[in-house]
Amino acid sequence: MNAIEPAGPTCWICACGGASLKRRGVNAESLKPDDFRITDAGYGMTGDIYQCNHCGFLFCPGMGDVLGMYQQMNDPEYEATREERALQAHKLLASVSKFKSAGALLDVGAGSGIMVQAALARGYSAVGVEPSKQLVEQARAHDIPVLPGTLDDQQFPSRFDVVALVDVIEHVEQPLHLLRQAAANLAPDGVCVVISPDVDSLCARLLGKRWWHYRIAHISYFNRKTLTHAVQEAGLEVVAVSRPGWYFPASYLFSRVMQYLPAFMRVRPPRFLDRFTVPLNLFDSLMLVCRHHGEQPRV
Repeated sequence: MNAIEPAGPTCWICACGGASLKRRGVNAESLKPDDFRITDAGYGMTGDIYQCNHCGFLFCPGMGDVLGMYQQMNDPEYEATREERALQAHKLLASVSKFKSAGALLDVGAGSGIMVQAALARGYSAVGVEPSKQLVEQARAHDIPVLPGTLDDQQFPSRFDVVALVDVIEHVEQPLHLLRQAAANLAPDGVCVVISPDVDSLCARLLGKRWWHYRIAHISYFNRKTLTHAVQEAGLEVVAVSRPGWYFPASYLFSRVMQYLPAFMRVRPPRFLDRFTVPLNLFDSLMLVCRHHGEQPRV
């Protein structure tokens, strides 16, 4: 008598069971908080990646206490790139201002408050939420209002005109729950901005398993179809889609490129590269601007 194959995990987006193992990853029991750093360069290292046989969503179940890892994470290199990340935040806010140029802004997964600080400078009333204790302390050192914890821990007195989920949704075990929380905190005429890597992008296909977004901290992998489906399930509709770019210190990019070379060929970045900032767009991320159902799509 043949043994019955165990059913695969349930999809985090469409709730269909029996997802198929697409790629075997590392043992989750071996993970530690530093593996979840924002600046981690362990490209190609992931948990077990499963694919939903119904909607195609890719996800990594069984990763242990992910939230606890983020709470204990220490990432000093993140703060070292604050200036470049501020340029990125202002560029993103310039795009957001086309839809909502003023009002109250909530940054979910705010890090050390870089986007919150940029939003305040542009005239928004802004606050952030961040699980990492270290990053919250850094925000406080800059007198930036970033609250510790997750959206589940907060009770805001009113809704927000802008809710930003910038490179956050790929880090959580319940992406649909997070989107529903974002929608619940969004004003009736507000906009929700969701940015996440695109697993179907040309860059992702060319680099394969060495794509720089394949990393331990990323446990949800979206393409345009699955991300759109997720926001719709959360009661939102997409009104604009774009592919955002980023800013990096040249030395940071140099060190990241070195990760693709054999160990014996890797060298430290020349010091003069610290003086240069490089705008970079590999067109491998998606930015969705969303509203509550009822607004006219502009995709």
